Amino acid sequence: MKLSFATVAAGLLILMSPLNLPAAERIPNMQDPRLVIQAYLRATYARDSVQAYRFISSDDHRVRDLNRYVQLRGKFNGFALEAAKKLSEFIEIDISQKPVAPNRIQAVARYKAPDPNKTRTLMRNAYQLNLVPEPERKQIIESIEKSARDGTLEMIAREETFELIKEGDEWRIFFNWAAGVRIGFRAMPAKSSEVEVSLSKDQLVVQPGDMFEIFLAIKNPSKKESIVQVNHLLEPRDIAPYLDFVQCDVLEPVRVQAGKEQEYSATYLLRGNFPEGIRQFSLTYGFSSLNN
Repeated sequence: MKLSFATVAAGLLILMSPLNLPAAERIPNMQDPRLVIQAYLRATYARDSVQAYRFISSDDHRVRDLNRYVQLRGKFNGFALEAAKKLSEFIEIDISQKPVAPNRIQAVARYKAPDPNKTRTLMRNAYQLNLVPEPERKQIIESIEKSARDGTLEMIAREETFELIKEGDEWRIFFNWAAGVRIGFRAMPAKSSEVEVSLSKDQLVVQPGDMFEIFLAIKNPSKKESIVQVNHLLEPRDIAPYLDFVQCDVLEPVRVQAGKEQEYSATYLLRGNFPEGIRQFSLTYGFSSLNN
């Protein structure tokens, strides 16, 4: 699936929806999976993590409680939350669904959203918004409504896939947090490189918010020193903003003595706001020689 748009909500981006559920309606009809998805999307876009959590399955709740979820996802409060909720009234969304079992549905939400690079002048960050005086707050809300009315928002298309399970007579979104996020590792020395490379592991399962470490052994069987450049390649590339380098010995070229093997370590943090729907990705290390 494509990258979740929940991350764009940090910039208070605007989304629109023909389902026309009034923004004041706090609890949707959870017997309708389409309304559950819509309510979840609106809550995540508004960074209302407490509200979003209620639409997630009990199985997932057992893996990550509300406090942990809010800690990982972050949340808005005060006027920042009010403004974000106003933006979330304008979601343009189309949902298709198909049953995969008697109590299980797979759904695809296709929606349009303003280009995040084109909406920054409309809104500010959450901290700044909460410092805005009352008269200016009214102007901000009015400017949001005016932009929606006159069609000046430049939109981009997004898509997300959801799995829903039925709990009693209500539908909830199932993310399968218990499975974690599976990361595959691979080393790819260039054909021109003389070094031999091995990794401490070829795969790992982690939870968002966790750190993980991998060791790289680089062997130089030649009779001269080798200067090695190591590149990181992530697939899908869209997950790059959610993987932080905590410590990495190979961000700069390394020198491996002739006939020697040296070990390097790399520690990463999988951010807590990692897209919910992505269950796996790959990290490939590309090695090339910088020797003249």
